[in-house]
Amino acid sequence: MELSSPEEEDFPGRLLHQAALWDNAELLEDLLRGDQLGLMDSQDSWGRTPLHAAATTENSRCLRVLLQAGANPNVPCGPRGENRTPLHVCAEHGFVGNVMLLLAHNADLLARDSAGLTPLDIAEKGEHAECMQVLKQAADSRELAR
Repeated sequence: MELSSPEEEDFPGRLLHQAALWDNAELLEDLLRGDQLGLMDSQDSWGRTPLHAAATTENSRCLRVLLQAGANPNVPCGPRGENRTPLHVCAEHGFVGNVMLLLAHNADLLARDSAGLTPLDIAEKGEHAECMQVLKQAADSRELAR
C-alpha cells in the first residue's frame, strides 16, 4: 500500500494523522486530550485513519495511544488504499508487535482488502513468518472460543 504524505491535504483530524505518521506520541496524547478526540477515526482522502498512519511504524507508540483512547482498529481504507485495515498494513510490513497489539484490541482477522486478501494472506505473501504464526494462533484461539 502506497502511503502518500498527508501534509499536502487539509482535512479534519490532519494533525492526528501527522502525529501518528511520525510516531510523536506526546503530541498525539496532547491532541487527544484537547478537541481532537472526536476525530480519532477521521479519514484522509485515501480513507486512512490515524491508526493506518501509526501502523507504518514498527512498535509504534502512537498505535498504542490511539487504541487505548478507543480508536476503531477495523476501519478500512478507501479504494485508493486497497480497502486495507491497519492489521493488513502491519501484516504487509511484518510488524509483529503491532499485529499483536491490534489483535489485543479485537482487530478483525477475517477482514478482506479490495483483492480479497486477509491480513494472514498478506503476511504469507510477504513471507513474514512471525506475523503468520501470530495471526494463525489468534485465528485458532478465536475459533476455539466459539
